[in-house]
Amino acid sequence: MRPAHISAAVLSAVAALTLCAPAASARVVPDPMAAGERVTVGDDGRCTGEGTARARSTLFGTVPLRPSDRGRAGVATVARGATAGRYTVTVDCGAGGPRHTETVTVRGVRTAGMSVTQAAGGLALLVLVGGAAHVLRRTLKTYLWDARRGT
Repeated sequence: MRPAHISAAVLSAVAALTLCAPAASARVVPDPMAAGERVTVGDDGRCTGEGTARARSTLFGTVPLRPSDRGRAGVATVARGATAGRYTVTVDCGAGGPRHTETVTVRGVRTAGMSVTQAAGGLALLVLVGGAAHVLRRTLKTYLWDARRGT
């Protein structure tokens, strides 16, 4: 076999193994997050059986995980006093069950204000009102001009 063929075979094997690597054990969305933000914590279907699964972290305490379409999931609120940094979230699958962890990132504090969607909606409304005012002005100007000329 030529060296080029060997290299191609090795690279293909590495790519296949990378794609087959397991995903994170616990799932936290969104990540990164901000203090005071609501997050969804789940097990991605890794907890089996009828035991009571729970997620816990210094960010939000302990949250029960209920059955969902992707295994078990729960909603938590990140503590308002959380500082920027990396935190561990642990999912316990019940008595004697496996334990899964995920490291999440908190970035600064949550800012009160407009989201991108709200800003885009406001801009669209402003353009719509401006366009309507322009058309109304031109129509009124034309109407008054014609009335003066007696047309």
